[in-house]
Amino acid sequence: MTSLKLFLKGIKCFMNLIIMKRLSKYLMYLLMVYGMITCNNSDKKLPNTTSNQIQFSDQQLYTIDNSGISILWTAHKFTNIVDVSGTFNTYIFESKKTSGTVENILNKSKLSIPTATVNSSNPIRDFKLDTYFFKAFNTSKIIGTITKAKENEGIIDLKMNHTSKKIPFTYAIEKDTIRLFTNLDLTYWKGEEALKTLNTECYELHKGTDGISKLWTDVDVVIKIPAHKTLIIN
Repeated sequence: MTSLKLFLKGIKCFMNLIIMKRLSKYLMYLLMVYGMITCNNSDKKLPNTTSNQIQFSDQQLYTIDNSGISILWTAHKFTNIVDVSGTFNTYIFESKKTSGTVENILNKSKLSIPTATVNSSNPIRDFKLDTYFFKAFNTSKIIGTITKAKENEGIIDLKMNHTSKKIPFTYAIEKDTIRLFTNLDLTYWKGEEALKTLNTECYELHKGTDGISKLWTDVDVVIKIPAHKTLIIN
């Protein structure tokens, strides 16, 4: 009886040993599979991270053409607002850098516009604008300096009528052209008297269907700068 117990006990120990070995083998197998899965997942994440970094750090470089710059202005008359648009035949745009990022090109650039070259496609109107507005406004030249340009917004220091004002503007790239947009309220430069002088001279021309002669104090301005892509830097 004692021998039988010892025999059964021996068999039990032997079976336990076999089970432990199998469990150890399965455990090792599971650890190996887990390791492979972890490594594969890590490998899959790397390209996305790298791609994001490249996308974030890419900067497009441009070269501008100063000779192709245009300045468009839009004034407003009548109570119900009718636009009168034009440009200037002569202006000087000076940039410290003619190539680089848009921000590098715009920052510290200067603009000078002789107001006698105003062009609204109407010679009689142009004469009146020069004589009854700009001369009354004491402004033979409009002078501007861009003091800040970053992330599609900027500040331009604009001098007219012996007065300098910092004016916000926005900018964007559209079809190989840098476009700057701003709105000028001429009262910031004490332009009320000059506007009154012009409106008196053009009283009937500024009269709408309601019989009121109206010339608005704000002017929309768009500056277009031709810009050609060069390369991308990281």
